[in-house]
Amino acid sequence: MQEQLLLLNQISDELNKDLDLDNMLQRVIDLTVTHFRASSGSIMLFDDNRRVSKYILQRQHGNISDDQASRILGQVLSEGFAGWVLEHGRGDVIFETQEDERWYNYPNQPYTTRSVIASPLSRRNRMLGLVTITHQDPHHFRKEDLPLLNAIAGQAAIALENAQLFYQTELERTKLSAIINSTQDAIVVTHPENNKVLLMNPAAEKLLRVKRGSWYDRPFEEVSSLDSLIDIINLEPESEQEFKLPDGRILLPSVIDVPNVGRLALMHDISALKALDKMRSEFVVAFTHDLAAPLAAIKGYIELMKLDGSLSEQQVEDLESIRMSVDQMRTLIKDLQELTRLETLKNMLTCDIKLKDTLQKSCQAFQPMAEVKRIRLSLEADLDNIVTHGNPALISRAVDNLVENAIKYTEPDGNVNIILSTNDQEALITVKDTGPGIPSQKLPNIFEKFFRAHTPGENEVPGSGLGLSIVKTIVERHNGRIWVESEVNVGSTFTIALPLQINGSSI
Repeated sequence: MQEQLLLLNQISDELNKDLDLDNMLQRVIDLTVTHFRASSGSIMLFDDNRRVSKYILQRQHGNISDDQASRILGQVLSEGFAGWVLEHGRGDVIFETQEDERWYNYPNQPYTTRSVIASPLSRRNRMLGLVTITHQDPHHFRKEDLPLLNAIAGQAAIALENAQLFYQTELERTKLSAIINSTQDAIVVTHPENNKVLLMNPAAEKLLRVKRGSWYDRPFEEVSSLDSLIDIINLEPESEQEFKLPDGRILLPSVIDVPNVGRLALMHDISALKALDKMRSEFVVAFTHDLAAPLAAIKGYIELMKLDGSLSEQQVEDLESIRMSVDQMRTLIKDLQELTRLETLKNMLTCDIKLKDTLQKSCQAFQPMAEVKRIRLSLEADLDNIVTHGNPALISRAVDNLVENAIKYTEPDGNVNIILSTNDQEALITVKDTGPGIPSQKLPNIFEKFFRAHTPGENEVPGSGLGLSIVKTIVERHNGRIWVESEVNVGSTFTIALPLQINGSSI
């Protein structure tokens, strides 16, 4: 018994000191063969489909090639003793191979096997492998040997599972490390309590100008001398705030609290995007400014042509078409200028806005337009105390755009309803019409610049395709949301959600 315990301790030490699978299994089979005074032994490992994924052979008599070994393994698993153990899920002893039909004798076998003992490597009701030892003499192994081999197999199964988990973990860690180290975005992970740096990828080292590895387990304040970067680490998760570095670069950070790990800050350099955006804005300003003068001249010449003399009916009609096209171009220019101004607006005058008053003014302003088209324009705003904070002119512009669109697209004798309501934290402005509706496949793009939900042949409503983009920009500048629900031939419902203002503070 003491000898068996000593063997189990030796095997346990071998299994725990080396997680290299081949080395670990080779030592186990060597110790097992030595203890049982066997002639040879083997360990086979199975994949999830019970196919041999790896095998370790230990032989004292005779030699066989790898090709022979592979063929033998396949044969013994299908017809031999190994297949029987695998099928029944338990170990057993063959005292005399010549008298036991479970033993498979392959042709030209270079050594004689007369007795065999085998045990499965099982873990969590899953067959991981099989350990087998043999001897050239019959009745070398006894039934009493099986519990010890089962114990060895049990220890090997646990170690095998641990090794596989370790290998898988190392593989995932290597993949993750490669991704983090190769990304161009700076990544920093700090301890949630003491703000010490746990991880920093090469991009972050370059950004902070620190030597590789010199940052580990040091407070981030010591690693970085840039106050702006220190502020990034202390940001609230999911906040969006740009940071400008002393060298002019602009970072857009994303901060995430990772459970049981720490605080992860990912810093994306958006300097190039900012430069492109500035170029785009400058181009739009220059383009619209230079285009306005020729259009004004064209419109002026149209009026002069009317004064030069009598014109035929066809000429008058042609000049009117030119004038309408010029007006449409001037509207497009005006909308482009306004959208550019909104996107680049850094500061705006704000105050508390009583939304009922805003909606009443909009309803009154568009009532004549609705009456011309025989459209019933109504307002439902029973609550007087719904207040938001923002720029009154911009909020009015957003509401006016939605109401004007609803009237334009609604057929005569239709309805346009403006509704003011609230949810728990937001004021809701809803504009509902009985127009043609918007196809579901076009809804995701409805707020994009220049997008028109209806093709030119579907309606005669003029527009620049920028109105809803302007509305969306205004709403987002007020920390709000906008969405649309629509059904073809039924109508559309646009909803603006703005933060409620109560007692001088947002909810």
